Amino acid sequence: MKRISLIISFVMLFALGGIAQKGDFRIGLKLGPSFDWASSGSEQTKNDGMKVGFTTGLVFDRYFTDHIAISSGVNLNLLRMKYNFTDVRKVDGFLQEVSVMVNRQLKATNVEVPIKLKVNVDVADSFRAYVEAGAGLSYNIKDLGKDNYTFNWISYESQGFGDCTHQYRPLQVSMVFGLGAEYEINRNFSAFAQLTFDHAFSNAFNKALKNQTGSILRNNFIGFEVGILY
Repeated sequence: MKRISLIISFVMLFALGGIAQKGDFRIGLKLGPSFDWASSGSEQTKNDGMKVGFTTGLVFDRYFTDHIAISSGVNLNLLRMKYNFTDVRKVDGFLQEVSVMVNRQLKATNVEVPIKLKVNVDVADSFRAYVEAGAGLSYNIKDLGKDNYTFNWISYESQGFGDCTHQYRPLQVSMVFGLGAEYEINRNFSAFAQLTFDHAFSNAFNKALKNQTGSILRNNFIGFEVGILY
């Protein structure tokens, strides 16, 4: 985690240096669906398919050459995932909690601030393609989960989606990559479309759950976003 923090600090310093340079500043809005799934480095957590979520946000681009910029902004990510993980729960006939495999449908909401290096190339008149790469820091606002599990052939299921935010860390760090195209409508406005890949470095589960069960969760999504820049 210390190494990741150093990487993020370096990227932020580089971004501030880029903003200080003379160049064009652009602001925009984006939105689109995301395709979300869980990954893990442990046997205690397994993904159970891809779900469709949604992402939207503001874009801030600061160009310090004609083709290189620092891209940042604020994203609101509505993630939807389904996975199995080891947890301790109360079951009938036992005074103490026991370890079970829980099947969870998750609705997660977080706010993310990415900082990326963006490089574009002119493809044709009014049309350019670009790639971007960097890191993101997200704050977990709320997590709602619908759980079911089985112990000794008895099934247990939660009634609707309940608040499970306490089982997750408030802050997460991720690597972010993007590939897109931009079309200049006029001197002031441009439209763009892009694919974004966001992969978390850090464990989304909190320290207590990780230490107790060994469960590790990393959030991932591919977003297809369209937007406009001014």
